[in-house]
Amino acid sequence: MALLVVGGAGLAAAHEGEGQKPAGAASSDPNTRAVVGTLENYARAITSNDLSQIKPLFVPGDNFSYFEGTFVNIGWQSYSEHMAPEMKLFDKPSYRLTDIRPFVSGDLAYATFAWAMDVTVVSDKVEGGRHPVSMNGMGTAVLSRVDGQWKIRHLHTARAPAKRDGGGSH
Repeated sequence: MALLVVGGAGLAAAHEGEGQKPAGAASSDPNTRAVVGTLENYARAITSNDLSQIKPLFVPGDNFSYFEGTFVNIGWQSYSEHMAPEMKLFDKPSYRLTDIRPFVSGDLAYATFAWAMDVTVVSDKVEGGRHPVSMNGMGTAVLSRVDGQWKIRHLHTARAPAKRDGGGSH
């Protein structure tokens, strides 16, 4: 089962063109703050478990792409068809982004981040009908300024390998 990435506040470093010094998420640079804000809004939208809150954060139409594990989504239709069935199984998801590191140049930006998600999957296909899941990983987002607002153009997330329990070497 594929799951999304969403999150809260993060530490950030940003570049506005060549020769600029890094600035934190609390930077006075409005573009850096806006990029971090868009990603934080994405995390809140995933936590809301409501696709209608996610859609406005993406560039419109087929100009958005999402790579998650083996899933490749091009455009909103593909993304929503991938996510809607999963989200129906989610009970109280919590999606967080941390260590958000945006880099801004003109009307394009990218950010790297760490993500974590905790959710209970509700399904008659799991023993007891409920299965708590905790996962984390890393991600990269590419954003574009569209009509004065930062929108997500591309997301790529990777889940960290599961930690092995028990003794012995790996």
